[in-house]
Amino acid sequence: MEVSQQESRNARRQRVLKGGKIVFNNHGSVVDCTIRDLSATGAKLVCRDFQAVPDEFELVTMGDNQIRSAIVKWRKADMIGIDFTTEARRSPARKW
Repeated sequence: MEVSQQESRNARRQRVLKGGKIVFNNHGSVVDCTIRDLSATGAKLVCRDFQAVPDEFELVTMGDNQIRSAIVKWRKADMIGIDFTTEARRSPARKW
């Protein structure tokens, strides 16, 4: 029996359309993204330069200025599925 992606999630995802920043290399590298689905445990991101995104990074959610560490769970076309590895915290005062 095949388990669907929806059934295998730990938390219900909500459809959103938020700007985000994928931050890595000790905050030295940034890739713009759009957050399409969001839950307490993960998200689905869309970004043009998805191949530049490492397997581990921090995600800054624009608007609420939150940052969380994340790992990539899957990649498909220009989409990336991630799991959060830390709780949300206030993003450092910095222009992304």
